[in-house]
Amino acid sequence: MPSPPPYPRGPGLPGPAGGPQPWPAYPTGPAWPSPPPPPPRRKNRAVWVVPALVVVLAAAGVTAWATLKGDDDRAAGGGGDASGDVSCSGEYCLGEYRYVNACGLLDPSSVATRIGPIGDDGLQVSESYSDPLPTADPASPPKWPFSARSRCDIRPVDHERAAFRSVSLDLEQYAKEGVVERGSTEQGRSLPGVEGVAVRDEDGAVEVFGSVRNLRFRLNLVWTTRKPPIPESTLTALVDAVVKGVADGPSAPAELGVLRDGGRQVVTDACTVFTGADFQDAVHYAVDPTNVDRSYRTASSGPITSTCRRTTAPTDRERPAPEGTTYMDGAMSPKVTVTRHPDAAAARAAMGVDRRNIDGAVDLPGIGDGAVFGVAASAFTLEFTRGSHQVRIDCGLTNGNADWTPADMRARLEPLAAAIAARMP
Repeated sequence: MPSPPPYPRGPGLPGPAGGPQPWPAYPTGPAWPSPPPPPPRRKNRAVWVVPALVVVLAAAGVTAWATLKGDDDRAAGGGGDASGDVSCSGEYCLGEYRYVNACGLLDPSSVATRIGPIGDDGLQVSESYSDPLPTADPASPPKWPFSARSRCDIRPVDHERAAFRSVSLDLEQYAKEGVVERGSTEQGRSLPGVEGVAVRDEDGAVEVFGSVRNLRFRLNLVWTTRKPPIPESTLTALVDAVVKGVADGPSAPAELGVLRDGGRQVVTDACTVFTGADFQDAVHYAVDPTNVDRSYRTASSGPITSTCRRTTAPTDRERPAPEGTTYMDGAMSPKVTVTRHPDAAAARAAMGVDRRNIDGAVDLPGIGDGAVFGVAASAFTLEFTRGSHQVRIDCGLTNGNADWTPADMRARLEPLAAAIAARMP
């Protein structure tokens, strides 16, 4: 069974007095509660400490760090000042604070202007974020502060002509202030013009740590020793934009329709056609709205690919699963890859090549323009085409479903594929 996450994830919070309430029907439903003041604790007594661990997201690693403290503790090192009253309403609230999407702050479309040239082949973008969160209900306080993460990793494809190799931003967000402190590895020099941050210089790279209100961030910028260093003024402006953008930063993931060819959208967002609601309806397991991974490449030639990974929710003993679903023992995390080819013939040809590497291939009529199911690269695979698009769903097994047969997995992936095919442009 996968290791538990370093903080509570998903809407598995206790319900109001009178008994626990079920998870909201994805993506909306009964309100999540707002965090109350925690019970009195001795100062500096840690609630839990999470050692450093690596979470692999696409091609980049994320180091997780968190030490939760009592209410009378503050985040060490302070942090930038995001002015304005603290309040939140709508779909993306952590208590009174607004959830912030990391790629909304870093904005892949602006890195060439903010950092330097990106070369001729576009960017590879990988991100982790949350779907809309149910509205908080002050009458139903939870037992712990709710937290969430967001990550944005941007890499120029043309390494030789680009001014930098990669830039990434990690955000760790809580429903209240003062619950994290800076770790021993997050020390460094100050950054003139930006208060409350620590800068750690390395050969061909720089890391910046900081906190703003309820949010903790890490910015990593790499250019390698083979390229001129990124100017300090560029780094200062980049960090300052992150600090000032927290108060009103975008919450929803950005749309991918900015790359166009002859007036037509050429980037199909895999997370738009593979929705959390369709996933939950297809597999009848509760789905975690705070655990979405997406990647895409901004290029103007060749096949255009985007991916989306969603996962089932961890078991919550305080709150029943949504009606018609259960909690899965283990995890089911399908990865959907959507590739747009020049035309339908090219899409079918690419699928034909893939089919030769699928063991036990079975044709599935009625999904898209033709589908096949089987096993490839140690995972179950369902692949189909729809017009010029090639869609592939890959899903492995965990300890909780290790005894599933191909028929068991097909029974779950086939309705999911049908839902995705219906949403394809």
